[in-house]
Amino acid sequence: MNLLPAAIEKQARNIRLLVLDVDGVLTDGTLYYSASGENMKGFNAKDGFGIRLLKENNIQTAVITARESAALARRMEDLNITLFYPGCVDKQSAFDELLKKLSLDAGQVAYAGDDLLDLPVMRRVGLAITVADGHRLVQAEADWITSALGGKGAVREIADGLISSQISRINKNFNVVIPARYASSRLPGKPLRLIAGKTMIQRVYEIGLKSGAAKTIVATDDERIKKEVERFGGEVVMTSLSHRSGTDRVAEVVQILGWKEDTVVVNLQGDEPSVDQQLLGTVAHALHDHPEAGIATLASPITDRQELLDINAVKVVINQNSMALYFSRSPIPFVRDDHGKKSGKLPAFNNDVLFLRHIGLYAYRVGVLFEVAAANPSAIETAESLEQLRAMDMGIGIHVSIVEALLGHGVDTENDLNLMESLLGA
Repeated sequence: MNLLPAAIEKQARNIRLLVLDVDGVLTDGTLYYSASGENMKGFNAKDGFGIRLLKENNIQTAVITARESAALARRMEDLNITLFYPGCVDKQSAFDELLKKLSLDAGQVAYAGDDLLDLPVMRRVGLAITVADGHRLVQAEADWITSALGGKGAVREIADGLISSQISRINKNFNVVIPARYASSRLPGKPLRLIAGKTMIQRVYEIGLKSGAAKTIVATDDERIKKEVERFGGEVVMTSLSHRSGTDRVAEVVQILGWKEDTVVVNLQGDEPSVDQQLLGTVAHALHDHPEAGIATLASPITDRQELLDINAVKVVINQNSMALYFSRSPIPFVRDDHGKKSGKLPAFNNDVLFLRHIGLYAYRVGVLFEVAAANPSAIETAESLEQLRAMDMGIGIHVSIVEALLGHGVDTENDLNLMESLLGA
């Protein structure tokens, strides 16, 4: 059961770090003094346990506070909080240092504060939280106001809510199908080639397993690949020799296994042994989160002019809701006043990401997958040689998540294989 307000549950699923203020959040702000005059603070045991639960669920906790005392330092040590920034008058600088250190973007961070000094950072993060007794102006801008008071169980409430959102995300199941064929004009037997002691198909299969998918299945038309998958304990389905594309092969597997039309399936190419496993979950969960889309895919920002001009780098333009407007091998959007330039900085408008490179990883709803596989190639698909344009021509919505990571190095030649050996064998 999710413990968060429904309106912010989706925001909370992406949180990887919780940043806490101390006075009024982790404590109730009351000052206590020892016999020696040391400034003491009262910490709630429930809040401490909540921080430990966050760590067990792979959500880090940091503390940024203007307060500085030996008692506070001891409590941080008790809670095993190493991301501790005491005596911070400028919380934004400490926050920027924290993001850089952890290689996170602000959208992956939740910040819990209670007073006006916290507002500048709260306005930047993915989830801004305040407590039941937080300042009224802070409450007016917060995404979530806890029912508990600061220092009285509010952090435990936050922890429970974030953890429940992660469980909700995990429970949004998806399946991975890996189309793999033996024939390849440039690298015959590609799926069975060894990379640092394992066949390529085994390495790709292991990526599917690590992604959190409910099922990972290899789709092939070759008995040699089937035997190899069975050797390492994988699941494999034999398909027709006549498929035009990997998408068609995935569709046959889905039909054979009888998956329901609303099942989400990720098409993972069998020659991508270095893909980041998290990207599979990204496209699958985007489809769960956007009912208006039938397909989900990825893109990354283009900052280099040569990449923008490269016909092998597919570009995509999206709308304000991150839905694809068009894919092309040509530079899009076409900037009239920039036409003909071969060097120099790319134009930018209103600090928006203007140019995006498509990353060829797809998640489909099964019903949509069947529609696309059954349809004939469209004119624009043939012109651009881009299969996703068939779906667009059919009126199927494609959601595009912007990520920094590319898929990694695909393997098409002996040189690619040698490069992958050096990368994965290191």
